[in-house]
Amino acid sequence: MKDTSGTQSRLRQSVIAGLSLAFLASFAAGCRGGTEPTAKETVPAKTSNLPTPQALPAATIAPVGRAELLAAVALAADEIAAGSGLPKANTELVGRTFDVRLPFGCNGAVSPDWGEWSIDPRTRVLRISVRPELTGDNQTIKALGAGLAYDAAEGFWVARPWTRSENCPTPLPPEAGPALPVEGRVPVPAPDASPMRTFAIVQYFSPEAPRTLRRGSRPYAYTGKVPETQTIGTRGFRLKLTGRIRGYGDGQPIHCVVTTLSRPPVCAASVEFARVVLENADTGESLAEWGG
Repeated sequence: MKDTSGTQSRLRQSVIAGLSLAFLASFAAGCRGGTEPTAKETVPAKTSNLPTPQALPAATIAPVGRAELLAAVALAADEIAAGSGLPKANTELVGRTFDVRLPFGCNGAVSPDWGEWSIDPRTRVLRISVRPELTGDNQTIKALGAGLAYDAAEGFWVARPWTRSENCPTPLPPEAGPALPVEGRVPVPAPDASPMRTFAIVQYFSPEAPRTLRRGSRPYAYTGKVPETQTIGTRGFRLKLTGRIRGYGDGQPIHCVVTTLSRPPVCAASVEFARVVLENADTGESLAEWGG
């Protein structure tokens, strides 16, 4: 009889070795995260429901108006009155555009030195004449422009610099007459009717600037016919000034000088006029314009 014990023993060892190799192969595949795919799978790109972002328009900086200019003037005047230097914050105005309206001809009155109007009651022809009230000959303007190279200057005083309003003031009620002295009471003196000229808008012309830019003795003049149904002059007129704020030699847009200790400093903004528009304050209509 043939001995099969050796053969069976070798067979068991072969089976055990095969199982061991299979186990090790399975274990190694598990560590690698499973078998690799035979072909590379294509993962679809994720889509978004969000709208495609659009380019936003550049921020627009509004022109400097009367209120912002008056705030800068008040800051500069306060520093100069206190004996300090001009505020650095004001230098941010240099290079910005401005838009300011100056009322004149209020309540039928003729504005001193610079603006007047009249209407012919028969023909209804309206005539308006406005001229810069400041020139380089003004001693205050000379003092404010000290150190600046220029050979001419033109500008306007800003009336009633304590208010942001660009309209004619509301007229006061008629007075009952002068106050009579009362025993034990000092009579109130009559108010000073002279305008407080503490802030001006001035263009200093450099020697190289074209002389055609200057108005000189030429007024801003307008002549036109007004319909009989239209009232005129009840709210006066406005001179709209637009342009760009310039700096003095020290980079400041506003200079101030103390002329009298009992009064506010006198200040002037250095600008470049680009356009002058004559407006009817009753209707807001532009009657004429000069410049670009």
